[in-house]
Amino acid sequence: MFIRSQSYTLKSGKTVQTFTLLEAYRVHGNPRQRTLLNLGHNFKIPKKNWRILTQMVEDQLRGIPPLPFEDEALQTASQRIVERLHETGYDIHAPRDDRDVILTDEITHEATRTVGGERVALKALQLLGFAPILRGLKWNQNQMDWATVLVVGRMLSPGSEAQTYDWMCDRSSILELLQAKCPSERSLYDVGDLLYTNRKAIMAQLFGNTRALLGFGETIVFYDLTNAYFTGRQQGELLKFGRSKEKRNNGPLVTLAVVLDASGFPRTANILPGNASEPATLKQAIGQLNGATPTVIMDAGIASEANIAYLKQQGLGWLCVERNKTPPVPEKKPDETFETGTKTIVRAWKLGVKDEELRGYLHSEAKQAVKDQILDKKRTEFEEAIAYLNDGLSIKGRPKKLEVIQDKVARRKEEYKNIAYQYDVNVIEKKGNPNAARIRIHRRPAFDECTDASGGYIIRTSHTDWELGEIARTYWRLAEIEQTFRTMKSDLGLRPFFHRKKERIEAHLFLSVLAFHTAHLIRWKLRAREIHSSWAAIKVQLNHQHRITTILPQNKTHCIELKQDATLKPFPREVFKSMELKLGKNTEKKKVKRLPKKDVEM
Repeated sequence: MFIRSQSYTLKSGKTVQTFTLLEAYRVHGNPRQRTLLNLGHNFKIPKKNWRILTQMVEDQLRGIPPLPFEDEALQTASQRIVERLHETGYDIHAPRDDRDVILTDEITHEATRTVGGERVALKALQLLGFAPILRGLKWNQNQMDWATVLVVGRMLSPGSEAQTYDWMCDRSSILELLQAKCPSERSLYDVGDLLYTNRKAIMAQLFGNTRALLGFGETIVFYDLTNAYFTGRQQGELLKFGRSKEKRNNGPLVTLAVVLDASGFPRTANILPGNASEPATLKQAIGQLNGATPTVIMDAGIASEANIAYLKQQGLGWLCVERNKTPPVPEKKPDETFETGTKTIVRAWKLGVKDEELRGYLHSEAKQAVKDQILDKKRTEFEEAIAYLNDGLSIKGRPKKLEVIQDKVARRKEEYKNIAYQYDVNVIEKKGNPNAARIRIHRRPAFDECTDASGGYIIRTSHTDWELGEIARTYWRLAEIEQTFRTMKSDLGLRPFFHRKKERIEAHLFLSVLAFHTAHLIRWKLRAREIHSSWAAIKVQLNHQHRITTILPQNKTHCIELKQDATLKPFPREVFKSMELKLGKNTEKKKVKRLPKKDVEM
């Protein structure tokens, strides 16, 4: 209990002071006060004795007798206060009623914002030590908060920085969770540029923190490239026309070169022009490994002889598929036979060791069946296309001119260039006539050679002591980097992009890499609970959990602002457990002034 005085001025100009007895209590850990008695303006006890008086009142209410030497005036005042409290029905021993009076017909829900994905993503960034990394780079608190907003936004609502700004302002509770100031849209762009400027230090420390957290080694790295397309035709330093992985050859591209470790976490990332030569990019990536000597796994497009010679010179192990045309399957008995994870039988033959390099021939029956089906379909389409042109030579209204037919045959060869080399196609000229007489097509030896080699490929490695089964399984893990690219493109906003400036393009792509690193840590944690969902599926489930702000009016002037997380559904609950997050509703409750009705209606 305590006593409070309050002064106010009457219309006559006279100043009057009133005194009130109050009690302090707590609601959900937050301090509150309630008025017990109005002591009036004739309260004569000096302020220095107020604490003694309230203690005497509490003692009498608890049944503790007064001491004989206590001040008589204080005893009289305390006795009068106790009597008045009893008249009001006050019981100091009664459990406190924390209930609030609410005008139920005026309750409103002011905001509903996503919170599940934000809590999980922020926990992952905390485990990765993202904020301490930026603090070590001399970033201020606002910059660290806004960088976190960019990464989390790219994970949960992938798109441009402008879209991230809309997500942050309109749909997400990220600023509340960070207790951060709301940035301007331009500030987000500036922080994105700053992230890319410090990319080498950030990626090196992120990878180091990840290794320390999960305890894995660095024995293998995978290197590959992908590209993203620009929604326009303007070219620039990075925007160049090239070979699009998505067949989007009608617009300029930008290339992303990534080195992943064996666990799937990115170690380095470089943004290159869209027409960058794949083999020419390897040296730059290897130079960023900071002296580490892992085995480098590459696909055939990167494994040029010059790159292999470079890796040998650097003392690095390597593994790749041979770029040359695959010969027919060996007729002798295979040296090894083993199964893939999908129970597919793979036969392997050692082709020998030369110049500290082991070559092996691998043949998969399942791969052969798929390739044969594709080959048969393409061959049939090509043969039917040529037959259609040939039949048209004797049908009225169809093309017959020699030059026209030759042009159409050339177009068909270009359309089916992957199998057209297996055929000889000749257009025979009609004597004494500008028309074609017939089209002659027959299969070349390459037709049978391709069929015989279907499902086979030659693998090369510097590890001459490895078994072929170990070599094959290691190389097959290169498929993980393809999955990484698919995740970044489809789920993390790598493409398409809408920026034209070089620094904006670089920042956009680098944000997708940071978002992937964070999302991959979450998926790594979930695998311990046998949850193997894609990030797209995880994100959808987490975004179903919202944080709701409810306004509970108490009277005309004040209301209670209540913020609560919605109840977790089963799948998000498992994700929260995996990330060691609190499962409660994270309730926040405070009493605020009520807005005038005219403002609410607006």
